[in-house]
Amino acid sequence: MELLMSNVSGIGDAYYWSVFKIAEAFGLHRDTVKKRLLAANTPVAATIRGNPVYALQHVGPALFSVKHEAADSVHDPSRMEPKERKDWYQSENERIKLEKEQRKLIPVDEVVIVYSSMRKAVVQVLETIPDVLERDCALTPQAVGVVQQAIDDLRYTLQEKSYEACAAELIPDEEGESL
Repeated sequence: MELLMSNVSGIGDAYYWSVFKIAEAFGLHRDTVKKRLLAANTPVAATIRGNPVYALQHVGPALFSVKHEAADSVHDPSRMEPKERKDWYQSENERIKLEKEQRKLIPVDEVVIVYSSMRKAVVQVLETIPDVLERDCALTPQAVGVVQQAIDDLRYTLQEKSYEACAAELIPDEEGESL
């Protein structure tokens, strides 16, 4: 490998590098170096043979400084570089697989089945309460009617809430995606 500072005429020139030399030294593509230098508003230190050169003291922070982004944009794939976006999606897929294996993420169909069976069990018990109260507690028919009305209201509420929760998960939203 050729020494990077082979064409240095003065000691001060050793710290002024072209985009090509910066890219070669750090193993980056020239377009990436240009893009990051422009994004960081890195000043051109001089022009040698028609090419801009940059002071290394400005190049390092421009290339490798941590971007301070808003918390919302940190995980926004549309604002990521292609490589970062690919890595992010791969990591999300791996996270989802792990959560499924650990049972921290449960399929919607399974949740619907479990809630449905729980609701059926509760409703079955609720339906027998008026008979038990009338037979074992000698409740008057009017009192049993009041209890029956309260149970019917509760059953209706359970049905509505169960339907709303299941529908929200199973019916696609406006973009055609399931929640």
